[in-house]
Amino acid sequence: MEMTRCLLLGFEASKAYLFLTLNELFLAVFMILVQSLTSNGVSALVLVVYEHVIATVLLSFLAFFLERNNRPPFSIKILCYAFLLGLLQISLSQVLFTMSLQFVASTYQSVGLNLIPSLVFVMALIFHQEKLKCWSINGQAKIWGLALTAAGALVVLLWKGPVVLNSMFNIQATSDVFTGSIMIIVGVLAKSFSNILVGHVIQFCPAELSLTAMMSLFGTIQTAVVSAFVISWSSWDLKWEKGLVLVTILLGGIVVTGLSYYVMTWSIKKKGPVFTSAFDPLLVVFSFFLQTFVLGNSAYLGSIVGAVLVILGLYLILWAKNNDMDNKGIVTDDSVYSPLIQP
Repeated sequence: MEMTRCLLLGFEASKAYLFLTLNELFLAVFMILVQSLTSNGVSALVLVVYEHVIATVLLSFLAFFLERNNRPPFSIKILCYAFLLGLLQISLSQVLFTMSLQFVASTYQSVGLNLIPSLVFVMALIFHQEKLKCWSINGQAKIWGLALTAAGALVVLLWKGPVVLNSMFNIQATSDVFTGSIMIIVGVLAKSFSNILVGHVIQFCPAELSLTAMMSLFGTIQTAVVSAFVISWSSWDLKWEKGLVLVTILLGGIVVTGLSYYVMTWSIKKKGPVFTSAFDPLLVVFSFFLQTFVLGNSAYLGSIVGAVLVILGLYLILWAKNNDMDNKGIVTDDSVYSPLIQP
């Protein structure tokens, strides 16, 4: 009985770390699958619409049964915020990230996503969700941690270095890197701002599942309307691709979109937007290993050095966060406005 209690307490203390890490792993797998499908002519917009239809149904079902007693009454204010979050999280961020995989490799996209923690940190300071005392030990650790993750992203982007492992086969994206880069930049900005905005909305709408379901519903409607005007009707008839299309849509709808949005919203409420975004750099690492050891793509020294910097930066941030909790007595159920950067 005591062992079971210890295991439960250990899981409770570490579940945020576990869920956010798994979230990045599943996202990396999903990006590889999407890149494979779009390179074979499957519409990225159609994939986004189908996966979000599944996600909306799943989240609405869970919200109906799990939050029926603590869900606040819907108001025009909540619906407007849900509409805006759906626009940022899905119609801009998710759509642009998915479409960019037609132009750049998933590892390249993950490098762009790695800038989200730094952007969220800056935005959190602007909107007074975080405080910073530059010369404290923890403050320095977090600043250097964010700097290392950004440096790791730049190393992967700007320096290939010599080949460490030769390619066996490749899934090739097109060479229009500029178009893909613009999509990633706009998507990163939209996702960063949505992380900050969720922290505000969750204060007066503490039902995470219901809020996430509404975000997914509005984002699905917005994306479907846009898709109806920009792609042909024949594109909605998806290819089978040996079951890969179905697997991708189910993985995207149930895990990457549905449960992932809930995990992100739950984590922002419990730990804050900067802590949640600190796990985004793991996407670089997972994408690198998947493309190298699963797809057999070439591994360059620059990618390895960048991945190491990302890991070091992430651990600096998490160490500082744990140190804050030990020194200040911060519990894991803090509101989002309990600052990650302690004075």
